[in-house]
Amino acid sequence: MAPASPPARLSRQFAIAAAILTAAAMLLISIVSFGLIDRQREHANDLLQQREVAFHARTTGHNLEALTTRLADVAASPILANALVDSAGKETYLTPFLHGLRQMNGVPVQVLFTDFEGKKIADNGSTGFGEPEYAWLRERLASGIERATLHKGELFGVYLLRYSRTRTPEGALMYKIRLDDLKPAPWAVLEPAGARKPQAREISAPVPLPPGLAHLDLALREDERKLAAPLDTPAPQYLLIGAITAALALLVFLLAQRLAFGLTRDLRLLEAFSASLGDAGISSQRAPLAGSREVVSLAGAINRMLDRLYEQHAHLEAERRKFHQLSNNIPQLVWMADPVGNILWFNDRWYEFAGAEPGAVSVEDWQKLHDPNVLPEVMRRWREAIASGQPDQMTFPLRGVDGRYHSFFCSVAPLRDAAGRILQWFGTCTDVSQLEEAERAVRYSEERLQQGLVAARMAVWERDPVSGAVSFSANLHSVFGMHWTNVNELWALVDPEDQASLRATVKGAISEGFDAGEYRATPRIRRAGDGRTIWIDIRGRLGLGPDGRSTVVHAVAIDITERKHAEEALQLADRRKDEFLAMLAHELRNPLAPISSAADMLRIAYAGEPRVKQISDIVARQVAHMRHLVDDLLDVSRVTRGLVTISRQAVDLRRVVTEAVEQSRPLVETRRHQLEVALPEAPVMVDGDHTRLVQVAANLLNNAAKYTHEGGHIWVTLDAHAGQARLAVRDNGTGIGPDLLPVVFDLFTQGSRTLDRAQGGLGLGLALVRKLVELHSGQVSASSPGQGQGSTFTVTLPLL
Repeated sequence: MAPASPPARLSRQFAIAAAILTAAAMLLISIVSFGLIDRQREHANDLLQQREVAFHARTTGHNLEALTTRLADVAASPILANALVDSAGKETYLTPFLHGLRQMNGVPVQVLFTDFEGKKIADNGSTGFGEPEYAWLRERLASGIERATLHKGELFGVYLLRYSRTRTPEGALMYKIRLDDLKPAPWAVLEPAGARKPQAREISAPVPLPPGLAHLDLALREDERKLAAPLDTPAPQYLLIGAITAALALLVFLLAQRLAFGLTRDLRLLEAFSASLGDAGISSQRAPLAGSREVVSLAGAINRMLDRLYEQHAHLEAERRKFHQLSNNIPQLVWMADPVGNILWFNDRWYEFAGAEPGAVSVEDWQKLHDPNVLPEVMRRWREAIASGQPDQMTFPLRGVDGRYHSFFCSVAPLRDAAGRILQWFGTCTDVSQLEEAERAVRYSEERLQQGLVAARMAVWERDPVSGAVSFSANLHSVFGMHWTNVNELWALVDPEDQASLRATVKGAISEGFDAGEYRATPRIRRAGDGRTIWIDIRGRLGLGPDGRSTVVHAVAIDITERKHAEEALQLADRRKDEFLAMLAHELRNPLAPISSAADMLRIAYAGEPRVKQISDIVARQVAHMRHLVDDLLDVSRVTRGLVTISRQAVDLRRVVTEAVEQSRPLVETRRHQLEVALPEAPVMVDGDHTRLVQVAANLLNNAAKYTHEGGHIWVTLDAHAGQARLAVRDNGTGIGPDLLPVVFDLFTQGSRTLDRAQGGLGLGLALVRKLVELHSGQVSASSPGQGQGSTFTVTLPLL
């Protein structure tokens, strides 16, 4: 009877504990349920009240929208227009018409109709307009602004009556509404959203206003305590939940006691197995894995303890196999020796390198792989390591199966037991032949780099921005004439006029950090030794030092003195070229006037001679063409030398395009092109010179006409986007090849001529276009899919 007593006590304790836990859980669930239900009720009440206030706000917005829509219709009514010129009919039709506007959607409205001076013509029977309202109306008439306003709880608005015969208002329709008349509830407050800070119990909702009143930003506020609570306290439901909780707790208590014996049955079986374990032995016995999770877990733990005894030998065998597998898979040659130095084992990599079959290895076999000249030193170091019992490292050559010697780094260390006795020696040999070859290649590359730096007159250095210490390439003296160890020595060589800008550039790059810490400067340096002034191109970047942690400035300096001299020569040649063009244009222009006059005299004197008239016309046309070319040369020369100034003013690009089309239309019609012009309805205003902008557009149109086959198509579009005005001239002509596209805006650049192209030129038009557009702070670009596929020229200018 004694063994049955503990299970009975356990089952009784389990039943009592289950009942207590169940009752506590039910009580907690009830409390949480009560709280959740009450919270959901309060949340639902708040949500319904907020929706009610939002509905009131929408109703107010709808009333305002209906009011403004109705008043806008009234302002557009021909009755008011007739009343402005026929005041005699005020009593006949105007007053009754306005009296019908006393209420809109139940909201009282005061309406006043005045002339252009703000003098009353008629109203809707209300007398609420005083001198302040008239003054406000006259101000709106003077400014032409119909912006409504709020004042002392009233909404004032006006509709200015404008007609086609004048640009100023000819009259006004003013209205006034009390905000209190718009409130949907007596306790509601209608006011601007930022007029005051909302109270703690107020519910606010924005009023959806029509576009004309959106700037008022009205909000409707109501006290939630004055709004009805839609949901009451659910007290009966609380009582029902409590009753169900008590019934469930009692039911669990009764069932738990009956279930206790059944639930502890598997635990009693495990107890019986553990009691018989010592008698039956543990060679093959295992606890049954049945019953509850806890019992199964306990039985599994017992079984794992039994299995552990049988797994020790298998584990040791597996560890031995893993060691051999690891030793055979690593790229090093691995070997082991006994305490006195006799080699007992090699891994497979050693046999592959030696070209031998795996098996027993004698002392003579492995010594044959060593270089005979180096083997005595290797043996001496090996005996010293065995005698001292200390690890050792050495590098020596070994001959492989290919017959070549490879350099190996060998490391040997003893394996000791707990008492410190050496059990065996473990060694590895790593092939470092490629590393040594790489080091030789690096040294060779460094030598070539030094030669390249000397040949390019280039020096490289690293500078610590904190201490100023410098480490530099060996050829530093070839550029600067000296070596230095501190950056202050470099500053002493920099020309005084360039020191301030160079210091600011370097300091700014260091302050920007790793991501953007770059700088570039071209200061003048007084070369040490000969004192000659040279130009150097210095480029630097903030980076990590050799240790990977410190911050250094990597810099390179290139002697660009010869390049500077060449640039100065090119600039001088360019200036002389511009001066030559200007002189040539002036010299060409002088004989054109007498030639043109002579042609006119021939045409007048021999008007009856067809042949003479034909010749004089040819001379006149060619003189006009020459004058156009000379004018282009003069324009390009003046722009290039900075002699052209633009007279800036507000310019509508639509007018510019129109005048340019008029100038180019004779050429377009001569070649029978189809010209389509798309201009926006609104003005496209820029700050520029009207005449020069017409010249830009006309040059682009003439260029499109010249390079488009007869009967082709030309499109001109103008638009404004993102603060930029964009003029595009597109054609389906000869197009621009990829070799010509990058230089199409350069001087004297032309595409290939065709036999039907009668218009000539020097390739100055597009160059002049680019110069004039840049003077207007704009950009011009060209694009073309290719030869024969047309081209597009786009001018972009900032909007005014």
